[in-house]
Amino acid sequence: MEPSPRGAGWGTLALVTATIFGFATSITMIGPLLLDLGREFEVPVGAAGLLATAMSLPWALGAPFGGLLSDRFGRRPLVVMGLIGVGAVSLGSAESPSFTVLLLTRLLAGCFGALGPPAVAASVGDLFPLGRRAMAMGWFNMGFSLAALVGVPLTAAIDGWFGWRWAFRASGLTLLGLAVLIYLGFPRQRGIARGESVLGTYRAVREVPRLGNYLTANLLERIGYFMTTLYLPSFLMLAYSLNASQVAPALALVAAGNIVGNMLGGWLGDRFSRPGIFVVAQLAAGGTGLALFWLHAGWMASALLGALFGLANASSRPGILALGADLVPAHRGAVLGLVGITNQGGVVLGSALGGLIIGLGGYTALAVAIAAGGALAASLAVPLARRRR
Repeated sequence: MEPSPRGAGWGTLALVTATIFGFATSITMIGPLLLDLGREFEVPVGAAGLLATAMSLPWALGAPFGGLLSDRFGRRPLVVMGLIGVGAVSLGSAESPSFTVLLLTRLLAGCFGALGPPAVAASVGDLFPLGRRAMAMGWFNMGFSLAALVGVPLTAAIDGWFGWRWAFRASGLTLLGLAVLIYLGFPRQRGIARGESVLGTYRAVREVPRLGNYLTANLLERIGYFMTTLYLPSFLMLAYSLNASQVAPALALVAAGNIVGNMLGGWLGDRFSRPGIFVVAQLAAGGTGLALFWLHAGWMASALLGALFGLANASSRPGILALGADLVPAHRGAVLGLVGITNQGGVVLGSALGGLIIGLGGYTALAVAIAAGGALAASLAVPLARRRR
């Protein structure tokens, strides 16, 4: 699986971004559909929100197995299998006769979804040389930002025009189309861990110095990100008496900040210390999050602070993901599968802890928690920077 001297090209990067866009949209598309799903199946909106958890949980638990399998059988087969699985199940979700059936289809989609992103991330590590790896991880992470900026709003539009069932059909057909493109256009890679036991693989991974620091720092970054982005709309609505449509431009600014941050983080990560960039970016993101929820400086200033938060936080991602791809090159998929657990764990914990903190202390307490999380994530990454030097 060693990359060529020049690495893969722009076509491969486009496929990486499009694939992550498809996976990320499939898991976040539930938000705009909640009201229609609640009316259709006569369940409360809170209960309909379980559809997101139903997909996130098996996705998180299965991510290590997806990465492990990609080390043995190659990246492309796992990515194609994940896309086909989630796509086909999404088409089945569109025909659900009851909420229970829809919930079960989301669980199954999460199982297939666990196969794809760890294999895609590992393929970036395989195909791109060290001097371009952070840039490539920026394009990988760009898929998540584009899902927020384009995928979720497009889902809402399809729901409004044609109904929620067509939103699922559109997602399923998109994923199946991406599977064809990956099969035809993605570089072929052979598995590199054939014949090695699962215990042997994780024994090698466990011996990586400061692996706990790396995974915990990534978890804290994800928690801070989801606490900020999930509760920003409600904060803006309450603080400035806005409605949902008036908040939309601020959310678009946050997503745009994410895109710029991914590009900046990729450029920096190929030129400077990757853990060092993470430390600085997380301190900046924590400070910006503190100002965002603590200060009431006006709607426009809050929107700009949200964009700055998105830029600072996203700039920490490409380098830290590229660092993970370098920890154990022979077991790259297994390591990035563990990263997948912390990514999805951040979704669950960020939403749950954010709600608890707001309930106990309001948005001021949330501001302090975001700043503290950024500082703690940065402190955990300091030893990684020292070790790399």
